Amino acid sequence: MHEYAEIKAYKHTERGTELRVIIPKKELGDYIKRFSKNGIVQAELRLDDGRTISADQRKKIYATIKDISLHTGHLPEELKEIMKYYYIADSGEDYFSLSNCSVTTARLFINYLIEFAFQWDIPLADSGLDRTDDISNYLYMCIKYRKCFSTGKLADLHHCTGSKVGMGRNRHKISHSGKYFLPVSRKLHDEIHVIGDKSFFEKYHVYGIQVDDETLKELGYKVDELENHEDQEG
Repeated sequence: MHEYAEIKAYKHTERGTELRVIIPKKELGDYIKRFSKNGIVQAELRLDDGRTISADQRKKIYATIKDISLHTGHLPEELKEIMKYYYIADSGEDYFSLSNCSVTTARLFINYLIEFAFQWDIPLADSGLDRTDDISNYLYMCIKYRKCFSTGKLADLHHCTGSKVGMGRNRHKISHSGKYFLPVSRKLHDEIHVIGDKSFFEKYHVYGIQVDDETLKELGYKVDELENHEDQEG
């Protein structure tokens, strides 16, 4: 059994170091009581040093693998290896272990799993914003697959401040190259127009991002300026 934990306090004693540990949003009392001997449970402790995969990254990976497993019918442990080999084949990276791979490899693997879920319309149990280890890449994936950054449902693409389509301009004829977008549900789209981009970004800890022309074309947006004098007048 693996759980993400936060160390809140410690003190040195004659026997060693005592820790006060919090396991967020979990009640493990019954588990400890059932499997412990004399109220004591042995456990392996792994401290994050910033160089190898963190406990939080590992938690995100296993949670996303579980979601894919529930959707596909593969056992989680089996699916873990399948997804690792898919990632290796697509990225050209060497084989890696989730026990000691680098922080960078873990981040890229999380990105890969989330994109796989988006590509095959696999629902995530949590908001993808809580799963990602790379917000910019996550927002790009949400735009690419038209997923709301918060709900994971079909998204509108909001034109952020400075990239808005002005009055009298036909959004189907102007170029969208270099503009900033945020993928939002219809409800959140209404909210962002009420409170404004700045307040919305601060509330949800997101921001608008630019998208490459190829992705814009795939989404049906124009990437070359088609307006002319006649369009502007008529």
